[in-house]
Parts: sequence; structure tokens; C-alpha cells
Amino acid sequence: MYEDDGVEKLSKKIGDEAFASLSKNQLDVNELYTEVMKIKGFEEITLGDIFDHLILNEMLAKAFMTRNVNLRKSRVQNFVNQHHYSPDC
Repeated sequence: MYEDDGVEKLSKKIGDEAFASLSKNQLDVNELYTEVMKIKGFEEITLGDIFDHLILNEMLAKAFMTRNVNLRKSRVQNFVNQHHYSPDC
């Protein structure tokens, strides 16, 4: 009976840690949007298009979220340059 309690507690602990690990790996779309829109020097429509691009590329979005402000801005500028970007206003 006591062994079952120990196994149950261990199982619960492993499950809780696995859930926490998966939760950390989830992309928070609202946070991503907020962070993209904070980038200075670009039009809102441009940032919106970059947000859409990141949503379609989850790994890029996660990488974007780990970068500091300067690296994020650099990534946005690279996107604009690579796509010969000219937003339709």
C-alpha cells in the first residue's frame, strides 16, 4: 500500500514536470504580437506582416522571442530586405 503511494507521487511529479516543460515550449501568440509591435522604426502594417510571417513559422517566432531588442530589430530589417518589402497601404 505504501509502495503504491510512492509510485503515485512519483508519477504525479513526473507528469507535472512534463506538463511544465511543454508549457514553456508553447508559443504565446499575444506576447509575440506585443513584442513585434514594440519594434521601432517600421510601419504598423510592416510589423503586422512580420507577425503573420512568424505565426506561420513557429520556430522562427520562438527564436524571435528569445532575442534582445537589437537582434529583433535586425531580424525585422532582414525580413524587409529579403522580401524587397513594399507594403500595400
